[in-house]
Amino acid sequence: MEKYLKYSLILLTLLFAGLTGVAILTNALETIVKANIFFLAASSILFLVSIMFWIIPWALLIKKNSKFSMLSAIVLGFSCVYGALTPVQVGAEALRAIKAKDILKVSYSESISAAMVVKGIKFFLLGLLSSGVLLLILVETELSPIMLFGLLSGFVVIALASALFLLPMSKRMGDLISDIFSKIAKVIPIFKVLEKYFRNYSAYLKKISLGTLIAVFLMASASFALEFTALLFAFFALGVNIDIIPLTVLFVIISILERTPVLPRGLGLVEAAGFIFLSIPDFALVLLTTSQIGAILVLFDVVRLVVPTLFSLAVSLIKLK
Repeated sequence: MEKYLKYSLILLTLLFAGLTGVAILTNALETIVKANIFFLAASSILFLVSIMFWIIPWALLIKKNSKFSMLSAIVLGFSCVYGALTPVQVGAEALRAIKAKDILKVSYSESISAAMVVKGIKFFLLGLLSSGVLLLILVETELSPIMLFGLLSGFVVIALASALFLLPMSKRMGDLISDIFSKIAKVIPIFKVLEKYFRNYSAYLKKISLGTLIAVFLMASASFALEFTALLFAFFALGVNIDIIPLTVLFVIISILERTPVLPRGLGLVEAAGFIFLSIPDFALVLLTTSQIGAILVLFDVVRLVVPTLFSLAVSLIKLK
């Protein structure tokens, strides 16, 4: 667990340096200082609550008849959020599985399976929204090869994750996915682990009741909506009013790029793509100065990355039994 902490602290330090650089290059420091602290605080709280609605379904799925309390599971889940400063946030899932095993005595398989159910549903919702928005972006704008690769690779991750995590709800599809991994394992032995996991995962999904799945779906939807609202309040913090459609496009751009598999939370690509999008008045439907754009990107990075990481590190100091 120490390696996750060390990795997160290093990335957090680099993140502070990067955000400072963006603020200086865009002359956004003065604009940031004038931000409405109440709207900024509201944005941060909304984002933290969105994470709560991500963790509660995981806690609900691993709780079942176990002796530990829901509160313990939720606190443990929050204490691992700092590990999310990794590509596709896999660090948080791995750290959570390790802690759940050590503290709550939940098997790695069950903890990861529960996380994959929640992530699969959220990816499914994001995939539905992003497919239309991505098509709009490709038709209306001319992207650089790097930006195009970032958007498409992020979307592919979302689509594949949705399929891998949700299709095994059908035993036939679960067996098919496992058989595919079995064939690949003949060439690449490590895929034998995935074959075994997806057979167990498909069996795990069969044990989840329809009522529980509906509850998970509603909470994942709430998490998604709260993230969107947090972005809106980041604009409010700078006194900027933006229409719902361009805000949705920007939200999808951020959501896709932060899941780009080669970068921790899409750092660099998110800011570059966001800057390009907000610099096009005809597309963003709002005329913003360079300093305002820089300030928005910096403040929302603080909301989505810095605040949750620091909050998680603080929660990780709580001793669970």
